[in-house]
Amino acid sequence: MNIVFPAEYQQEPWYNGTRHWFSIDGIKAWIVEPRQPAGDGRWSWCMIWPEAFVERVGVPELLDRGFYHAHIEAHPTYATPDKGMPLLRKFYQHCVALGLSRKVNLMGLSWGGFFSLRFASENPEKVAGIYLDAPLCNMADCSTSTRANTYRVLQEAYHLSDAEMLVSPLNPINGLKPIAEAGIPIFATTGEDDLVVPVQQHINIVEERFLALGGKITLCRRKSWGHHPHGLDDRSQLLAFMVENAGKYCQAKY
Repeated sequence: MNIVFPAEYQQEPWYNGTRHWFSIDGIKAWIVEPRQPAGDGRWSWCMIWPEAFVERVGVPELLDRGFYHAHIEAHPTYATPDKGMPLLRKFYQHCVALGLSRKVNLMGLSWGGFFSLRFASENPEKVAGIYLDAPLCNMADCSTSTRANTYRVLQEAYHLSDAEMLVSPLNPINGLKPIAEAGIPIFATTGEDDLVVPVQQHINIVEERFLALGGKITLCRRKSWGHHPHGLDDRSQLLAFMVENAGKYCQAKY
């Protein structure tokens, strides 16, 4: 079963697929249709920076494997409980209503790690797996001027004090339990010399806590590597992760 997109959606070629544009509450969104869909609605959702490092994160190869690929243009504050999470859920529901699988593989590059973990924590039944790439995971980290700006954005968006941000379940490092309990696996890549989102304050905390909760996480640690470029030279392990998780939930869909 392949998706039939509404005629009013604008279309354009995008890599080795066709991108269909629409909007959710006035926010631009799109889904890329593969040339040969797998027929089971499998899809990936890039939370932010969908035009960056596209080949390095394996999107064209996923399209070749029959995945749909989706994105909504959400500002970093759109993972908030009052404004952002309802929008992300509405986008997800729209995608499922069109015929995509009820379980999605999330892709979180940098800020997208924050989006992905927040969404999965509040909606674990909707997520098949999570790919994190140099991810921002800790809203309470303000140890450099670059991250201090991010910290202030989050503080204003979430209306939390310094002390509250550290312990809030809305901080992704504190919201891992639902993800682990749902059996959602994480595949993560790091730059061990990342000065923008340092591993010690972010993914290392996730790894330690997620494993303690019984979660499954695979880390591809790159030495002498900074925040960029995202993605991998050899994407075989990442692609296997995405395909395996899609297959678990899609085979019985139709």
